[in-house]
Amino acid sequence: MLKIRHSLMCIAMILFILGGCSGNKAAVTVGLGETFTIGVNQTANISGQDMTVTFNGVIGDNRCPQNATCVWEGVASSKTTFNYKGQDYVIVLNSPGLTSEASDTFVEYNLTYTLNPYPRQGEEISPGDYELTLSITK
Repeated sequence: MLKIRHSLMCIAMILFILGGCSGNKAAVTVGLGETFTIGVNQTANISGQDMTVTFNGVIGDNRCPQNATCVWEGVASSKTTFNYKGQDYVIVLNSPGLTSEASDTFVEYNLTYTLNPYPRQGEEISPGDYELTLSITK
């Protein structure tokens, strides 16, 4: 009986520890016009706008690496979820290579964004290492 109780306590402790390793980072709260950075699976609350933005991850990155000569500058595509007034909108933000930032629109908002890290020749980027830097204005 003691072995069973000890085993159950060990299993409960392991589940508790693993629950803290879900990969979700704490949400940040920002205002319109503020520049903020979120990692993969991280959410930003846009104060006063009934909006959140979640960076779901990069779905493709073929930007021309630093220190390389390319025929095409490439593009990186980031999947984001905008929850606006209670409804989810999945948006793909495209970041052209060889540029410092890109822009797009969502409803009546202007988005300016950058995806980092920028690829370097001969180095692989782990999917969880990407960060999206955004500024949202009206």
